[in-house]
Amino acid sequence: MKNFEKVFFNILTRELKFYMKNYYSNYHKEDKWVGILNLDNTYVAVAVTLDKEEEITYKEVRDYLQYTLDKPFIINLIVLNEGEYLGDYYNSSGYYNKLVFSLSERKVIYCSEGSKAFLQVIDYMNKVDTKKKFNFKEYKVTYSLIIINVLIYLVEVFLSRNILDIDIYTLVLMGAKFNVLIDHGEIYRLLTAAFLHGGIMHILFNMGALNIIGKEVEVIYGAKKYLIIYFLSAFGGNIFSYLMSPESISVGASGAIFGLLGAMIVFGLKERDKIGKRYARNIIETIAINVVIGLTISNIDNFAHLGGLIAGGLISFILSKRKIK
Repeated sequence: MKNFEKVFFNILTRELKFYMKNYYSNYHKEDKWVGILNLDNTYVAVAVTLDKEEEITYKEVRDYLQYTLDKPFIINLIVLNEGEYLGDYYNSSGYYNKLVFSLSERKVIYCSEGSKAFLQVIDYMNKVDTKKKFNFKEYKVTYSLIIINVLIYLVEVFLSRNILDIDIYTLVLMGAKFNVLIDHGEIYRLLTAAFLHGGIMHILFNMGALNIIGKEVEVIYGAKKYLIIYFLSAFGGNIFSYLMSPESISVGASGAIFGLLGAMIVFGLKERDKIGKRYARNIIETIAINVVIGLTISNIDNFAHLGGLIAGGLISFILSKRKIK
């Protein structure tokens, strides 16, 4: 259900202008999501639920929306069925619209008149599900950055003759942040250092983070703004390291990645009324975890992290002056 819910709501927010609200479910003892579309005289709300929890979900969503929305609303339930559906196909109560989707058969087995607009969403999900999970076109910037970083690391491995740890000579040769050489005019190191990594674990952690955070930024800000945020955050992070940690020789995409986190914080704060507090809290917790890791593990350039975070936040704030889709 979690995967279905995530894909379904991603389509609603990206393609159909829905926004998300989260509420605390007393039944599940956790936060749950509901999508909202603001029309002229009413709101359209949609939630995803298992068939056995249909009535409970409806009542919790109804009670939550009654206290948070300022005009009438219509509730739609996307009911997921894993066996024989034992609910009311025709929803004689008439309190809400619903679409019943069989997870085992991968098809809609019932849809009320008011929920027919979601048939196209389900059809699109089924088509996407039959394709490969790897979607280069949708996340071309993120995947391109990962490929570039990996290819450069392979060059490092070739020059250092070691796949696990790259020697400092190779890193300096290929453009690490080294203040002595930057002071002699090699300014390019403030950017090239962001594409170098000191070892296999270093690049795996960074590329894993980029794969997750980068996709979110790419969807929200678009490819052009994403690249601006990424490169200026990398540059800003290394400038901060240059000023605050002059003796260090540092490399890594962490400054740029923290810049992407900064961009997500700005988006979360600007859209906090629509996406709820949980989103911003998750981002802040992610940053806190990375800060703790940086303080407890040696050879981590925390100044580059901090500089990237600040630069990414400021740049995304400026860029988001224009309306973000």
